[in-house]
Amino acid sequence: MIKGILFDKDGTLIDFFSLWLGAAKSFVTQFLKENNLSEEVKECVFHAMGIENGEIDPHGGLAYKSYSEIAMDITDELSREQIYLDSRKVRMQLERLFAEYVTESQAQYVETADIKAVLDSLKQRNIWIGLATADTVPSAKNCLKRLEVLEKFDYVGADDGVLRPKPEADMFLEFQKKFGLKPQEIAVVGDTYNDIRFARENGGVAIGVLSGVSQEADFCGEADYILNSVGELPQLLEQI
Repeated sequence: MIKGILFDKDGTLIDFFSLWLGAAKSFVTQFLKENNLSEEVKECVFHAMGIENGEIDPHGGLAYKSYSEIAMDITDELSREQIYLDSRKVRMQLERLFAEYVTESQAQYVETADIKAVLDSLKQRNIWIGLATADTVPSAKNCLKRLEVLEKFDYVGADDGVLRPKPEADMFLEFQKKFGLKPQEIAVVGDTYNDIRFARENGGVAIGVLSGVSQEADFCGEADYILNSVGELPQLLEQI
């Protein structure tokens, strides 16, 4: 029986593209200015972030990696162009510029389903609700506040500079221990193969959703269940 659910955020609870693709484009423009880089390396930065021809690669960094990991990808890519930047500085720029974008009043948080209704249904089943995201803690909580669902989450796992990012076990174990759960009693719901790995490698139930960057094939046949969106989750729980 599933007693706890760890949700990914972007692409799972909110529409990934309406928020993060715009944020990435805004970031790259400002990033080039702040580092006195020419427009010629713009595509290198997009490539390093996992954006090709304006489309997000479901296996690329923007789809699932932490700011630290994306910063390393950017500095590695630029070093091939003989441009050398400190990855720590790039991480700070990523955090600041993305935070500025996503906290703007005009930033769009489009729900993938009726999130309040889904969470209320889970609460009625006495299921512990958690978040496990590559985003920072302030940004993650800002998103949940904007959706007016922060109080419905019993646990918020995010990049705090200490917890290792998915698929490492840190957030899974913290959630598990906090509520005294067994690994097989925890479901992970996410829109990337990385979320499926996160569930699999920690003994949880892997639920993929098609509301984000991935198609069914991107889950590599590893998901226990695949849903169109989290809106179908209550029905799935009835079945299993």
